[in-house]
Amino acid sequence: MKFQRMKDVCLGATVAALVMGAAPAAYAKVANMDIPVMFNNIKIVVDGKELKTDKEPFIYEGTTYLPVRAVGEAVGKNVTWDAASKTVILGETEQKEQEKEPEQPEETTSDDDSRLGKLSSKPSTNVNNMKIQCTGVRESAGYIDGIEVDFKFTNNSDFEQTVWLDSLKVNNKDVEGSLYTKILGDRSETDRLTIEDSDLKSAGIDKIYNISVVFRVYNHDDWDDVTTNEMIMNFN
Repeated sequence: MKFQRMKDVCLGATVAALVMGAAPAAYAKVANMDIPVMFNNIKIVVDGKELKTDKEPFIYEGTTYLPVRAVGEAVGKNVTWDAASKTVILGETEQKEQEKEPEQPEETTSDDDSRLGKLSSKPSTNVNNMKIQCTGVRESAGYIDGIEVDFKFTNNSDFEQTVWLDSLKVNNKDVEGSLYTKILGDRSETDRLTIEDSDLKSAGIDKIYNISVVFRVYNHDDWDDVTTNEMIMNFN
């Protein structure tokens, strides 16, 4: 059993259990691991009617795990995935508009001393029915000093897909970086890549002329992943 499949259903099942009235213990483990699970032709019945799902329920350590999207929608709840906070949301959220990332300027300053010039274009790529677009680059405004690169991910398939950063280069030099996000079918999500100052310093980079990224897109339907074309952000 692949870990990814376990992770998909496990996350959904925990929230689904809340909908069905159970009270699972809180957990915060994040790791890649192989676990023994049991499939036993488990049926899901909602209001007296059997619910058919594309993901089969299973049992792990005495707990039954169900696919949250199918169960949530069966009981009339809209199910969404917040990539930024790694949260499954059932039902509506208050002040939804406030959760959207505000538009940010493409540049920080025009001074010659600035390490970021003006972003000349916002590149995009499309692979495996997943469109990935850079929406902005700027100096970090958070607690981590560095450069923030914002992306919008649009999943045009019917199936959930996972996107993660495969490689990152600044001024054609390899730099450390991490980005991992899930997008449900026919949904869009935004996420942010932060390039830390410590990593730029380690690579001997003071002024930034270009940033290039390559992502991998994992399709939860055929259990296969593909690599995107290189996306290059140039600065004038």
